[in-house]
Amino acid sequence: MNATMKEKILVTGGAGFIGTHVVQKLLETKDNVHIVILDNFSVGKADSFMPVCTDTKRLDIVKGDVRDEKILDEVLSGITTVYHLAAVVGVDRVISMPQETWDVEVNGTKMLIEKCIQHKVKRFFLASSSECYGEYSPGSLPMKESDYIMPNTNYGKAKYECEKVCEQYNRGGNISCVAARYFNVYGKLQSFNGYVIPNMVVQALNNEPIKIYGHGDQLRDFMYIDDTVDATIKLTESELTGVYNIGSGKCMSIKSIAETIIKLADSDSMIVHVPIRRPTDIESKLSDNAKIRESINWELRHDINAGLKETINSYRRYLNECNCNMRTSG
Repeated sequence: MNATMKEKILVTGGAGFIGTHVVQKLLETKDNVHIVILDNFSVGKADSFMPVCTDTKRLDIVKGDVRDEKILDEVLSGITTVYHLAAVVGVDRVISMPQETWDVEVNGTKMLIEKCIQHKVKRFFLASSSECYGEYSPGSLPMKESDYIMPNTNYGKAKYECEKVCEQYNRGGNISCVAARYFNVYGKLQSFNGYVIPNMVVQALNNEPIKIYGHGDQLRDFMYIDDTVDATIKLTESELTGVYNIGSGKCMSIKSIAETIIKLADSDSMIVHVPIRRPTDIESKLSDNAKIRESINWELRHDINAGLKETINSYRRYLNECNCNMRTSG
């Protein structure tokens, strides 16, 4: 590519939690890149990434829906790579909007890939989910990409269908698609929307009771945002196709996470147990991340303590700056 030319990248859902960090990383590490963000701003904020974008000519922000053909034609002009991160996010929203979830995920992804082919986009990244795996007993962990899987949530079923859509278009040979099953991503200033760690952190910083849904022995594979973004970009910039787990390869119980947050935040919070919100919640999650580690020479840089410390400090700074109590989602 000519040094004076800018690579054009589209990030759908670019104002959301993971999308914001992907945009920031691309702007920080690539001089000749132009980012286009497509987001409906149902969750994210338009100014989330502005501190790192001093050259506004390198960033375009478009409000719209991935199911809108006219907008897709507009934003895909000249694009070479697409990071498809747009989704219906948050447990509460997914439960209350099953049809919308399927339409956004499946129909939106189909339309976006078809438009990418029309505009000669070379590379397509799909943000999938560990929800695709369905229920696993602790003895059958870790979750491997080669496992026979049966998703048991609407969100998991929709994401699994999106993966199959990507594989179908890969076989067609007109675009190169790769998908990543994210596990439990957490980090700096993640929105609440039913997510475990940001709710617990703010409750701890406010010395409020920390709510645990159910018994608290549920196992989760928590992955810090910086490691998630690093793996996402390296995977997308490779020539790999198929599906890859993006997880830490380590698990921890929800109760242990709460206890660790209380300790690291030096909090007086107590743990309280409340009824589970979704009976189909997967009891245990643990990724086998050998495939991505070996394929792109990627390594985890943050253990759970390091990631939680950075997360707690980011929320503490925010609370001090705004001199307020943030309200959690549950």
